[in-house]
Amino acid sequence: MESPLAEIKPNIKKAFLSNILFVSMIVAFLIGTLIYLNNIVGLDIFVTSFKEIGITLSPTKLLTWSILLILFFTGLTLFLNYIVLANLTYTLYPDRMVFARTFFIVQLSDEEIPYSNISKISYESKAILDTSKVILDLTGMKRSQMVIDFIDQAPELVNQLQQAISSFRANYYAKYAQDYRYQNIMDQM
Repeated sequence: MESPLAEIKPNIKKAFLSNILFVSMIVAFLIGTLIYLNNIVGLDIFVTSFKEIGITLSPTKLLTWSILLILFFTGLTLFLNYIVLANLTYTLYPDRMVFARTFFIVQLSDEEIPYSNISKISYESKAILDTSKVILDLTGMKRSQMVIDFIDQAPELVNQLQQAISSFRANYYAKYAQDYRYQNIMDQM
């Protein structure tokens, strides 16, 4: 097995902070909607539904338990998200890049991107959280782009990727030229 040239990991803290901001906006909207429903319409509509199945709750208990349930699932989602983010890696090999996402010890996805399928490399800086994303335009694959998000040193990563691709192409063309010469010699015999 060939040894990797480099292993790239996104900035976990910044990626997790971005996810926290996104999820907390959704949670604030859900809790706000529940409180609005309680103040305007009242949760008595739901209480009568629960009475039909034999559960008696007061509207305030229903509101409290709904909010606690939302907060519990939010915490669980963020915990699992952190575990997935911590195990996200992009490994550079001499001929390809491997994108791996694991959850504890279970490999969720593993995708190989041969350097011959990368047509363009660029990056964009983000003002929020002072990070960048590296964009790989792909050809001959199911997806047309691969985005590596939350990279701190994007220009260095782009240079490293371009050097790996240049080295791969130089080796490929040298091998092709050598095989072509061998074939010419064999044809002359």
